[in-house]
Amino acid sequence: MKLQFKIDDRYLIHFASKRYHSKPANFNLFLLWTPLVDRIHKKYRDTPAYYFLNFSNNEHISWAAEELLIASAFPGKSFNSTFCKIVSDMERIYDDIRRSKEFKQLRKETEQHLLQVSKQWDLNKKFTLSFIQEVTGITLPNKTITVFITHPKLANGRALITHNAILWGHEEDWKNYHTVYLCHELMHILTWHTQKDYAVMHALIELMTDNELRIRLNGKGEYFTENGQLVGHKDLQELEQKILPIWQNYLAGKLKAKNIFELEKYIIKKGIA
Repeated sequence: MKLQFKIDDRYLIHFASKRYHSKPANFNLFLLWTPLVDRIHKKYRDTPAYYFLNFSNNEHISWAAEELLIASAFPGKSFNSTFCKIVSDMERIYDDIRRSKEFKQLRKETEQHLLQVSKQWDLNKKFTLSFIQEVTGITLPNKTITVFITHPKLANGRALITHNAILWGHEEDWKNYHTVYLCHELMHILTWHTQKDYAVMHALIELMTDNELRIRLNGKGEYFTENGQLVGHKDLQELEQKILPIWQNYLAGKLKAKNIFELEKYIIKKGIA
């Protein structure tokens, strides 16, 4: 199994603009981003394609969709040709943004983040992939997972199951943070089609990666906290605490469960979830 790291300009623009409108005040990055947003809005605010780029509130997407549908209803027009015009306009806006000094700075910092993440992964991948295979009982498939990197200040982390892809960009909150959470997302890809209960499997993934892998990689630590910070999703903590003794017995080889899927079934049968 291989992880391939890359930056896609369109997605980088999309995610940054979405984050800008959700909570820009939290990021110094957007002190430089704001002039670009203002320029693009002024230039393209009457163009429906603009609103598919998340540079405005989602309510405007409804207006843009109506423009698309009505435009395609006139004689001599078609839905396909109108939609192609939208795509062409979107590409024009993307190109405009790519040429801006604000985006070039964002891209440069994201490239630096990619190097940091990929370097850490290269250092840890042999140990980490062996750990996953040993603990889960899953034979890792011979496939490439594409990791799309975004700016570290924008806090991105998600698995795209159908595309064998991971979306990632985050500051290093503690040592080996990137490795641990790339494995977290990788585990969602590996378990998605076989798991029986999402909450139980997600809790097991956090016990395995956020906690056990973190401690083994760093040579120290404890479950559920790191440097006084909560580790993992707060809404899974109660379930994880209930599962923890079973998880520890599983790691010690004291259960009949041969892999993580049998462990999941055992927990479900116990009625813990």
